Amino acid sequence: MEATIQPVIDSLPYQYGVPKYAGHRMTKDDFLRWESDDNYVYEFNDGILEPTTGMRQDEVYLFDAIESRFFQTNVFREGGRLRSEVDVWVNGRQMRRPDASFFSSQQLRQMAAGEKVISTFAIEFVSKSDDAQKYIRKLNEYFAAGVLVVWLVFPTDQIVYVYTSPKTVTICTDDDVLSAAPALPELQMTVAELFKK
Repeated sequence: MEATIQPVIDSLPYQYGVPKYAGHRMTKDDFLRWESDDNYVYEFNDGILEPTTGMRQDEVYLFDAIESRFFQTNVFREGGRLRSEVDVWVNGRQMRRPDASFFSSQQLRQMAAGEKVISTFAIEFVSKSDDAQKYIRKLNEYFAAGVLVVWLVFPTDQIVYVYTSPKTVTICTDDDVLSAAPALPELQMTVAELFKK
């Protein structure tokens, strides 16, 4: 098993069991045809499988809050959508699954036609057991692929890091306004609104 996979395995919730395929190697073609038979979804990192649990049930309320605000935008009325757990090929060797991504109506049509598209706005919900290095790698991959905004949401601390580049971040708490600009300028809400249960 690759040494870089162990921190990923160690950070996964125990109740899901041990990911059987963590660190396994396979070709991209094999990965595209493969389906996991354990409790994990897998990201593809240059031929190596990296397990993730996807969005947890206790994070769904966060997605709902963001989606409720998104429903009020013109982009939604024009056919754009927020989607959870969609595979995003950030390059020809790496596939990631952000907890949520924005796709325009045109991108959704391209996806339906079999084209690979890159979301301009991605959201990751970060648990206290997650590996920080994983998110640093993902941020660099997302921005290199053309993502314009990434929200790293920390539910335990009720804080959100809004990245507009790997080096440009705004740290938001309480009544600070979260913005998805420049990808989705209409989508704004306060941190307090995001975490309201």
